Amino acid sequence: MTSAANPPSSQAPSPASKTLFNIKATPDGMSAYIPEKTHISPELIHLNYEQVCSYLQKLGYLLKPTPESVEQIKRAASSKPPQFSKDFVFLKGIPYTEMKGATIRWLNPITMPKDLIRPNIPFAMIKQAAPASPAKSIFGQEFPMPPQKGETKKIIVLTPDPAFTTNEKGELVCDKGGQVIVSPEGNLKFESVYTIKSFRTDQMKKIEFPCSVIAKCDITGSLEWVINGDFTCEQFWAATGITVTGNAVALSGIQTNSAHDDSKAIIINGNLEANFIQSSCFIIEGNIKVEKAILASRITTNGNLECLGEPGKITGSEIFMKKGTLNVKKVGSEKEKPTYIKFFSETLANSSKIETLSEGSRIQIQKTNIIIQNSQPWPSTTK
Repeated sequence: MTSAANPPSSQAPSPASKTLFNIKATPDGMSAYIPEKTHISPELIHLNYEQVCSYLQKLGYLLKPTPESVEQIKRAASSKPPQFSKDFVFLKGIPYTEMKGATIRWLNPITMPKDLIRPNIPFAMIKQAAPASPAKSIFGQEFPMPPQKGETKKIIVLTPDPAFTTNEKGELVCDKGGQVIVSPEGNLKFESVYTIKSFRTDQMKKIEFPCSVIAKCDITGSLEWVINGDFTCEQFWAATGITVTGNAVALSGIQTNSAHDDSKAIIINGNLEANFIQSSCFIIEGNIKVEKAILASRITTNGNLECLGEPGKITGSEIFMKKGTLNVKKVGSEKEKPTYIKFFSETLANSSKIETLSEGSRIQIQKTNIIIQNSQPWPSTTK
């Protein structure tokens, strides 16, 4: 063989006839190096990667070098003089690796919940657990596994819900909106309703939910939420800037402290049920049912409004009844700011029922204003 011609691709120079470089193994057999300032044959330049690996195998080294290491030794062979200025580690054994648990890489932006599923948008990638692997020397020898301390770790396999598919990048995708729940057993379950268990305004400032939402905690702050479904708040509702395309339920109560700012109005395209409403602004397409009271609020509705619990009152508020009727125990209070109720139809006004309409309250029917002089029911029996 001459330096001008490559040997056949399946062959390499025999160590018995040709020495391309000096190589020494460390005592533990976990690495081999080319000593500094030792000669490297320029003929190495003409060998391909597999030929270099074949040459090393004839020397007894069964683990292959990295392609980058082969390129480095070729550059050294073409230098003047053809050698390394310091020891060059050419081969490395495979160290013992402990068991690695399964992991989930979440793909949603940091400005939205990681477990929120948006239709047809990748939301996660999973990497399954890897068992422990023994160390292997550069000569191909496997070392015994070290004794494991404590209880044997259980390998958990992550199992995606049948509702999820995997795209060509290995990302999980779902054609429906909702939430992914990861169980301790490793099951990734699809839920059609998104549940909020803890809340931070800075992490959930601006979100469009593609599904119904249940909040099991207080909701606060100036938000930019669009909920494409129903919304249930089981604790205190103090947040503004929420639009609900379906129905809304506030089990505790609502107080946003933005009673007269329509730009921060809560918009509900369905019905609203609440324990009480205070210092809040609502625009509601459907019906409203309030258990206790509506205080110092501004409410516009195309549906009916009912407040028949205890005390069942509306005080210090502005109520705009565009299409529906009003059914409430008491409206107004001599001690509070006057309450204003506007009916857009005389028929709706006369179909409404107020057990006690307090002095100072103001009723407007279309363009006619009625200021209540004495507490009375509505419609008035003396009318």
